[in-house]
Amino acid sequence: MTILLQGTKFKKRLMPLLFPVLLAGCTNLFGDNLASTLKNDANASSDFYMNKIEQTKDQEDQQTYKLLAARVMITENKIPQAEALLGELKDLTPEQLLDKSIIDAHISAAKHKNGQATSQLRLIDLNKLSPSQKARYYDVVARVAENKNDIIDAVKARIQMDANLTDVQRKQENIDRTWALLRSANRGVINGASADGNAALGGWLALAKAYNDNVSQPAQLSRALDAWKAAYSNHSAAYLFPTELKSVNNFQQTQLNKITVLLPLSGDASVIGSTVRSGFNDARGEDTTTQVEFIDTITTPTQDAVAQAKQGGSSAIVGPLLKPNVDTVINNPSAIQGIDVLALNSTHNSHTVNKLCYFGLSPEDESESAADRMWNDNIRTPLVLVPQSDLGQRTGSAFNVRWQQLSGVDANIKFFNSTDDAAVLIQDGSSQSADGVYVVATAEELTDIKSALTNASSNARVYASSRSNSSNSTPEYRLQMNGVRFSDIPFFKEADSGQYQKINQATGGDYSLIRLYAMGADAWLLINKFNELRQVPGFSVSGLTGHLSAGPNCNIERSMSWFEYQDGNVVPLN
Repeated sequence: MTILLQGTKFKKRLMPLLFPVLLAGCTNLFGDNLASTLKNDANASSDFYMNKIEQTKDQEDQQTYKLLAARVMITENKIPQAEALLGELKDLTPEQLLDKSIIDAHISAAKHKNGQATSQLRLIDLNKLSPSQKARYYDVVARVAENKNDIIDAVKARIQMDANLTDVQRKQENIDRTWALLRSANRGVINGASADGNAALGGWLALAKAYNDNVSQPAQLSRALDAWKAAYSNHSAAYLFPTELKSVNNFQQTQLNKITVLLPLSGDASVIGSTVRSGFNDARGEDTTTQVEFIDTITTPTQDAVAQAKQGGSSAIVGPLLKPNVDTVINNPSAIQGIDVLALNSTHNSHTVNKLCYFGLSPEDESESAADRMWNDNIRTPLVLVPQSDLGQRTGSAFNVRWQQLSGVDANIKFFNSTDDAAVLIQDGSSQSADGVYVVATAEELTDIKSALTNASSNARVYASSRSNSSNSTPEYRLQMNGVRFSDIPFFKEADSGQYQKINQATGGDYSLIRLYAMGADAWLLINKFNELRQVPGFSVSGLTGHLSAGPNCNIERSMSWFEYQDGNVVPLN
C-alpha cells in the first residue's frame, strides 16, 4: 500500500487493472441484482431493452429486460408486442412478478378491459411498491377512469400519481394530462364536483373554474390565472404550470388596421371568390375602422399579392383560397413574416407556420363530428362507407382517428367505387353487426345505400355528411331518408333570417355557394380574433359554418350542426 501511495507512476499503471476488479466487487452500489431496476423508471426505448435481451446471457436478467421493454411498449402503443413479450416469461422472481402485475393491468386498461384491469389492480399490494411503481399503478387507475369518461376519478388518480413522481419531465407530462382532462370535461361536471377535503383536487377544480369563467375574455383570463397561482402557491400545478396555459400570459389582443383579402375574382373561379367576398363584407357590416383591400389572385400572382399587402401596410391577410396559391404561401414563410395570415384552404403540404392558420370547409371536420355524434348516440360498432377516392381516404382516416380516441379501437372502414360495391360491403359479415352506418355520398348514392341497408334487414341508424344535402332534394327523397341524420353548417338552421334569405336569393338556393358565403362571413370573425385563437387554448367562436377553434397546426376546427329527416321535413337536432 505504501508503494502505491509513493510510486505515482506505478499507481497510474496499476489502477486501470484494478478498476474492473473494484467494480465487480462493488455491485451493491447499483443494487443486489438487475431486477432491482424494476423499482425505478424505465427511461430508454423498447428497442434499447430488446437489444439488451440479445446481449444478456443470464435468464433472470433477460426476463427483467423483457419486463422493461414491455412496460415501454405500452407507452409506445405497441400493445400486441408487449403481450407477446410477456407471454415468453416463466419462473419469475417475486420482484419480477410484482412488476409484471402492474404491466398486465396497464395492458388491460389500454385494451379498454376496465373490469379486468380493476381486478388485476386489487391483487397488487401497494405497500410493496416503490414510488415509481406506485406512479405506474395510479396511471392505470387513471386510464380506467378515462375509459369510463369519469373525469374527476381520473384526476384524483393523477394527483396520486403526481405525489409519487420525482422526475420533473414526468411530473410536467402528468400535470399537462391532468389539465387536458379537466379542460375536456363538461362545465357542469366541474361545477358539480366536490373536493371533499382533497386540497390538490380543490386546487385543480378552482383552476378549471377560473379558466372556464374567463376563457372568452383572454385579458381577464390572464389575471384570473395569476390570482389562482397566488391563492394556490403550494399546488403542484403552480410550480409546474400546465404547458398549454403558459401562452396566455403572453396574450395580446388582436388589433387590425388594414386587412388584405386574396381571392379569385375573375375567370372560372370568380363565382366562388365573389361569394366568399360577399360573406366577408356582410359580416364586416358597418365597421369603418378597419380598412379592407381585395386582390384578385387570378390576375395577380400570389407572391406579388403578398408583397403588395405588406407594402400597403396590412397587418393581416385573409386567403388565398385556391390550393396551389396556399402552397405558394406556406412554401415561402419568410414572405409573410410579420403579418397574420388566415389561409382559406389547406393542402397536403400544410404544416405549422408562425402566425398562419388554415380555415376551410374541410370534410375531415364532418367525419370527426360524425364520430362524436355516433358515440354520443351510443353507437359502438360503426360501419363507415366512403368513396374510393382522395375524399374517401381523408374522411375515413379522420373518422377512424377520432373513433380510436373515443373508443380505443378501430372503426370498420369500407371503400366503394359504386353503390353496387356498397351493397356487397353491407352484406359482408363484419358489417352485419353494425349498429350505426356513416355514409359519405351524394344524394343519389345515399338513396341506393339506404335501400341496400333495408334489403339487408339492417337496424343500424344511418348518418351522412353534407355531401348528400342539396337544395334539389324532393319531398319523396326526404320521406325516403326518414330517420337519417346528417351534418351541415349551422347557417342552415337560420333559414328564416334576413341574412339567409338574402344569400339564398342571390345564389339561387345553391347550397354549395351558401356554404362559401358562410365561410367568408366566418373569415371576418376569425381574423378579428386571430391572437385569441392562436394563444388562448380552448378559445372558440360561434360562426355560420360551425363552432370554431384552433387545433393542431392552427387548423381551424368546426363543430358541426346535425339535422334529421323526419316525415318529409328537415329538423335541426340539439
